Amino acid sequence: MLSHSVAMAATVALIASPLVATGPNLVSTVVQEAADANPYDGRVADSQDPSVTVGSTLEEQQAAIDGSGGDGADSDTVYFRATVHQCWLRDLDYTVLADVCAEGTEIAYDGLECDEDSYELAGLWAVTNQPGGAQTPPQLIDEGACVTPADLLAAATREFKTMPIDPAEVTLQVERDWAIVNFGVHPRTDDTPQVMATNLLGVPVEIRAVPAEYTWDAGDGTDPVVTDHPGGQWDTDTAIHLPYPAPGTYTVSLTTTWHGQFRITGTPTWTDVPGEATTTDTTYPIEVHDAEVRLVQP
Repeated sequence: MLSHSVAMAATVALIASPLVATGPNLVSTVVQEAADANPYDGRVADSQDPSVTVGSTLEEQQAAIDGSGGDGADSDTVYFRATVHQCWLRDLDYTVLADVCAEGTEIAYDGLECDEDSYELAGLWAVTNQPGGAQTPPQLIDEGACVTPADLLAAATREFKTMPIDPAEVTLQVERDWAIVNFGVHPRTDDTPQVMATNLLGVPVEIRAVPAEYTWDAGDGTDPVVTDHPGGQWDTDTAIHLPYPAPGTYTVSLTTTWHGQFRITGTPTWTDVPGEATTTDTTYPIEVHDAEVRLVQP
């Protein structure tokens, strides 16, 4: 509930968060309906409706937002997040919900003091649709918080498990469909992480898959070669050599093991996600020939 001192000292303007699940124009819609419907005239609720309750965890609050406002909603209550700004004094006896402060009337709003790896999550509000199209005054359910990576780790872990990851492509240093016994081939791949932008519990985040281990299988029954690097030029220490000791037709396969990380969008630090994922890619068939040395007359 907004304090009486806030109501007496300033008009509270709610600026809709871009993460509001019920639409970016919700606050504007609420304000317009306030002008059209009585007795609600735009005032913010000055008392708590005990029937409007939401759990305190981010998961419970996001579930309330996601499940409200649609045609199939279980309740007439609509939940949304909005950031509180302060405007110069306009009304002494109540606080009014405004879409924006009038020009020249906004007081600087510092918000919560969150560290560089955290996210300032806007407060949670609720309005209840009533018969005839009216709505109850917006009610502050939760004042918001500084969300840390630790708060999002469980959700990030679930998201990484379903993240679409393109297989790391295995290529041959010399692109041809044949090789010589014991000379073999030198495969390699790209080690660029794959990044996915998404939203976890109302917070914008980036989740990335980082290649951690590579298993190179020549396809000829020999033991696979396992490395922590993507291979390199044939004459360097990081070159992968699959020699092929016997002739035949073989296909090289690469299985890449990926580790997950995430960070709140715009913050510098990546946090590890438990678990791993694997992808596999294969080459075209390679004909391995046995070379013979023959003397020829000059």
